[in-house]
Order: sequence, then C-alpha cells, then structure tokens
Amino acid sequence: MKVGSFFPEQEERVFYALSADDLELHFSREDLNAKQLVDDSENKSLMCCLQVASMYFGKPEDHTSFYENFLKDEWQEVLVRYHNFFIQMGMNPISLDNLHYYPLDNFYSSIDLDRDDVDLISIHLVSGSNQCLQSDELSLRISQEVNSKMRLAETAPSKNIPVPSTLVTRKNRLDDPDVEGFISNHPPAVMLKVMGLSGARNVIEVSSVKEIKTYLADYKEDLELVLQQKLDISIWTEMTVDLIIKDTEITIANTRKILFSEGIWIGNYLNSNITLSKKQHSALIKVGEYVRSLGYSAPEGLNCGIDFFIDGEDIMVIEINARYTGGLFPAEILNRIGVTNSDTGSVAFFDMVSRDKLKEYLTFIDKCLYGKSPYNFSIAPMGFSPNTIEMDGEKVNVWQVVVGDLEQFKAVKKQFLSDGEMPVSERVFVESS
Repeated sequence: MKVGSFFPEQEERVFYALSADDLELHFSREDLNAKQLVDDSENKSLMCCLQVASMYFGKPEDHTSFYENFLKDEWQEVLVRYHNFFIQMGMNPISLDNLHYYPLDNFYSSIDLDRDDVDLISIHLVSGSNQCLQSDELSLRISQEVNSKMRLAETAPSKNIPVPSTLVTRKNRLDDPDVEGFISNHPPAVMLKVMGLSGARNVIEVSSVKEIKTYLADYKEDLELVLQQKLDISIWTEMTVDLIIKDTEITIANTRKILFSEGIWIGNYLNSNITLSKKQHSALIKVGEYVRSLGYSAPEGLNCGIDFFIDGEDIMVIEINARYTGGLFPAEILNRIGVTNSDTGSVAFFDMVSRDKLKEYLTFIDKCLYGKSPYNFSIAPMGFSPNTIEMDGEKVNVWQVVVGDLEQFKAVKKQFLSDGEMPVSERVFVESS
C-alpha cells in the first residue's frame, strides 16, 4: 500500500486521510510552543473543510476520513447536504457508506488500513504526524528537504531557479553584521520566514533585528530562518501552480492568483485566461525536476505546489509545497463541474457564518448552486468545519467558489444572509484579467 499526496483522478482505489501535518514536519509535538499549538488548532479546523472536499476528490468506491467532531450535533446532516450538493453539480463523489471518523489527536494511528483494501493512502503532507503509515523514514526526510524554505534558498542558484535575494540564518545569529546588512540593503522591509504552517502564518514583514527577536521570542535559539527581499506587489503579481510529479513526466495542472486578507491566505482567483509564458512555464518545470531529483515522485503522480511572483516575462520562485495545496481543491472542483468559459473568473475563499445562521447560508448555496443559479454568478460549495469559533457568538468556517460576477454575489448575499455574515467576502476583490 502506497502513502503520499497523490494527485486526484487516480484510477486505483484511494483512501483519503487528510489532517493538519505542517507543524510536525520540522518540529516534534512535545516541543511546540504556545503559539504553535494555537496555530495547529486553527489549521486543524480549516483542514475539516478539506476533509469535506475530499468527497468530490474521490470516486464512489474510494474512502475518506473525518475528525470525530463531524459525528456531533447537526454536523452529520450538514455533511450529507454537502454530499448532495456535489451530486447536484454533476459530480460522482465518494459514497456516504465509505466515510470514516477518527479522533482528532490520534487520527492516523486510529486508521485501520487493512479494513478498506485500497491501493493508495492519500495524505495532506508526509510528516512526523503520519509516520505510523510509512514503512520507513525516507519519505519523511524527502518531505523535510523538499518543503524546506531554507534548502530552496540555498540550492536555487546552483539549479538556476530564480528566487528573490535571500539570507539563510538562525535565531542565535541575528546579531551577526550580515543580518543587519541584509535588512539595510532591502528597505523598507524584508520578509521573515520560519518553519511552520501554510497560509502565510509563518511569514511576516520585518524592518529590524529587534522585530525579528520579538517575533521569535518563544522559539528555540537554534531555529533556522530565512530573510528574503520583499517584492513590490504594485509590480509583481503573486501566483501559484500545482505540478503533477511523476517518475516519467512533470506537468502543470493549474495556475491561479493568490488572494490575501489582512496578510492571511484566504483563497485563489482562477480563470482560464491566466496563462504562463514559455519562460515561466520552463522555470516551473525546472523546479519540478529539482523536486523529483530529491526523491519526491511516484508513478501515479504526486502533487506539488509552487508559489511564485511574475512581472511580465520575469518570474521569482518563493516556495515549494510538496503536499496538497488549498488552491488545488477549487481548481479540481471547477474542472469536474466543467467551468471552462475563458470569460468566467472564479474566486475561491474561506469565510465565516454564524452557527445559528448556518441554515440561511445553506439555503443561499442551494438557491445559487452551480448549474441552477438564476444570477450572473453561481456557487460551488467545497467544505465547512464543525470546529466552531467564538467570535461574537459561534462562527462556522465555510469554503466556497464563486463563479462569475463577484460583485453581484455580494449584493445577492445580503438578500439571503443577515448583516455581518460572510465578512471576508466583502474584502475579496479581483482585477479583471
């Protein structure tokens, strides 16, 4: 039985086992500080949305798994409703009989791999958190190497991979002259990157050594970190792609723009008009070849996300993510429901609704569902989280793609939902392509 972040659309039978693995890639759980534990908890909550989305990733005969919180209260009813949404949109999701539930803190060790007689175990990321599924430690070492921001920074020049100006150092070397010199040479600020979570939660802008020390106060002294030139976003556009890494070929599966809200990744803008130049395409394939040279590859094809900036023909690679990416899920749902109109842009984003307004939200989705919406937009729901957030009442994380007229979506939303619901959507804007 094979374990990895296999690209969807596999012919073999797949068991999807998606949990939050990022922090335990480079850190031991017993060594996590308070901030990291909070980050990990938030990441697990968002991972619930990916667990729901895994139902349309798979085939009816595949299997998928959820945290046990999905068994509580009204969440089973909501989960079944999402499953029905997927069917209404024309997809053939994993059968409801093939859903499994496991404890949050013992997710992987609780999985009975022999029960389902599947060929592939598809996980979010090879990490220390799921070592019980691996037959040896080689996959973990490869994952640590490929996903390391530090190794990319150190290796890129020799591999002809274009990256912004970068300095790799450690917390206990912050007083070295080269650190202050690097910051001074790249005013007004540089990007600080440390090992940790996805979604930019481990990346901040800093303008002094003092700021770095304050941010890293709870981390160990030998923590490795990266300082990188901050690219001017009025000139450079941040993008991301998913590569399919096979033993015999490397292909680009999708390309999208990254959307942020208050410095946190919230989703992606997808449009078939978003294209890459030959130079940019070649550079990204070269990154894939580098990844494969490190051992991250499989005959079935593993998923690998590349974050990068473009300016005209120029490209700067900033991160490699040898795992499932958040943008893969909307790209895949659009592919499966047949959104191919080059004039139709799609925005995928996380948002929140009040728990006591969840039925209103689901009614809104049902009315505007892709394939039946009477408006110039439609909605493709992807997932939700049963791990509610206390924020002026209980809030539920929801994840969706808006296909078509985003501004009309915002206006119609107000007809169905109370004031203050889906607040993130009000901060999502896209420029015409």
